[in-house]
This record gives sequence, C-alpha cells and structure tokens, in this order.
Amino acid sequence: MESLFNFIFLLAVCWETAFIWYNWGPLAFFKPKPSEEKENSVSVVVAARNEEKRLEKLVMALMGQNHKRYEVVIVNDRSEDGSLALLDSLAQEFSKLKVIHIDTLPDGWTGKKHAVYQGIQNARKTFVLLTDADCIPQSPERINQMPQGFDNQTEFILGFSPYQKKPGLLNQFIQFETLLTGVQYISAAVRKKPYMGVGRNLAYRKKLFLKEGFGGDEVFVGGDDDVFVNKFANRRNTKVVMNAESQVVSEPKESWREYFIQKIRHLSAGKRYHIKDQTRLGSFALANVVGWLLFLYAILSNQMEAWILILFICRSLSFYSIFTLSGQKLNVKLAFWALPLFDLCYTICYTVVGLVALTAKRIKWS
Repeated sequence: MESLFNFIFLLAVCWETAFIWYNWGPLAFFKPKPSEEKENSVSVVVAARNEEKRLEKLVMALMGQNHKRYEVVIVNDRSEDGSLALLDSLAQEFSKLKVIHIDTLPDGWTGKKHAVYQGIQNARKTFVLLTDADCIPQSPERINQMPQGFDNQTEFILGFSPYQKKPGLLNQFIQFETLLTGVQYISAAVRKKPYMGVGRNLAYRKKLFLKEGFGGDEVFVGGDDDVFVNKFANRRNTKVVMNAESQVVSEPKESWREYFIQKIRHLSAGKRYHIKDQTRLGSFALANVVGWLLFLYAILSNQMEAWILILFICRSLSFYSIFTLSGQKLNVKLAFWALPLFDLCYTICYTVVGLVALTAKRIKWS
C-alpha cells in the first residue's frame, strides 16, 4: 500500500511540474514583438441584460477612446429595468453608439448568444471587439491596442481581463483564479495551441463569425466566447495582445454564492471543448488534486518522508515562480507568500465546482 501511495504521489507531482514548465514556461519568458501600428475598423459589441446601473459609465468610457474608425453596438436583451430609455437617450447624444433592443427570445437560442449574434449581425466594421457591460477599459488606447495583431491570416485576438481589487479574501481568491485561467489560455496561444478566450476582452474578424456562427451551439448557455474560440482558433489564425492598455477591468462578484454560480456556468462550457483540450486541462487538474491530497495525507498520518517534502517543495516553487513571472506579463501582481493558500483553496473549490458543472443541467444567463 505504501509503495502504491509513493508511486501515485510521484507520478502526480512530476506530471504537474512538467506540465507547468512545458505549458506556462513560454509565457513566463515571452517577449512580444511590436506590432505594426495601424487603425483597423472596429465594432465594439456588448450584450447587456438589466445593466442600467453600469451602462452610462461604460458608454462614457467607450466614447472616450482614441480611435477614429470604431462604433459601439449595445444589445439590450429583454431588460426589465430602465436600460431601454437610458440607451436611447445615450444614442441620441453619441453618433458612434448603435442600440438594438430585443423583446423576445427565438426558439433554439439562449439569451446571451442571441444578443451577441444580433450585435455582430448589425455591426458595420471589419473586426468585432467583445466586452461586457461591467467591463471598463484601462486606457483610452484600448480599441487601438487590441486589433493591432490582425494581419491577413489572423482571425482571433485574445486579451486578458483582470477584476477590480477590493478588500476581502473572496476578492483575493478571484484575483488568483482569474490570473491562473489567464495564464493557461494565454500561454496556450503563445505556444500556438489556442483553446479558449474570454468574452470580456476578445476580438475576431466579423466575416468569420458570419460564416461559422456558433457552430450549432446556440441552444447551450455559455460558450459564446471560449467554445467559439475552441472550435475555430488554430496555430495560424490566433494571436495575443497582453499589454495593460489593451485590458478592461471587470467587476468581481461580492459573495461566494454569486462567485460559485458564475464558475459553474463558466466550467460547464468546458464539456464542449475538443477532447484533446479536455484531456490536457483535466490531467493538470487531476494531478493538482491528487498531489495535494496525498501530501496532506502524508502529514496527517505521520508518513511524511524527506523526499516527499522535497518533491512537493520543488513542485510548489516551480508553480509559484512560473505563475508569478507569467502574471507580470499580464500586468498582475499577487503576494508570493499567499500563493500556497490560494493554491490549496483553488484545488478544493474547483474540485467541488467542477463536479457540479459536469452534472448541471439548467444554467441561466441572468
């Protein structure tokens, strides 16, 4: 039994460490090449439902962008607050703002996907830049920066979107989890193996969407961003833009319940990723869980041996060092001393949330 324990622990920790160096290392030491400065025509598309409290701030931030060839398309999806009147008033004030109101949801569609679809259908520019109603650009150069990577081959530009920093353990954990997600999908794109993007900060060519749509996924909640990228992004047509000027800052959830509901929705879309991506991500998550469980078991059962401790320390130093360097590339800094706590919390939370997401049948976009 002890030999089996040792073998499984050794396998899990060595696999996780190798995964971190091979998959995240290229981002940690990545030196982006300067893009040729050009001003591509861009349609910023926002799908919004009951976002009256956020829309004016968003519109004012978007209207202040230093870009000459852009428009903003906001799709008001069946809102029950004062969004309709507010958006109509703002549209009269700003010529670059186009508003679409949706009153009913057609059969075979989920709300967010239908709103995004309508927004892109009505967009007039070459490139689509997606964001959400609670996301504010970090810089007036954001619309200049994100499309810089487009050339004749490029169909997707993947960006990173951090959350606002606020007091409390939940917010600190959200910062860690968001950065970890970003490190994984940005590093994959750097390695020419893109598998997802986030709709808070994602750009693609309009004609690609008009050709492919959601690929038959209209009925599923979620995946309007990550599953769409997973289906159609490849090594030749995808680039990343990660400087601070290209980013938007999102409002974080303020209760654990809201956060878990959000994560269940996000993770449920992973069931529709390519098998190779599910396998790769799943193997990392499994190795992480098994390594932590067996390490804690060794401590609690007084079976801790020197080699177990040394191996786990090497794994952890690899994780936290590469993670910190990668975070610097994405302009995020977290306290190094707190990473072990967040690492353990992440392992526990994502084990629970992942199991719920895999079995969840009804998920809504509020």
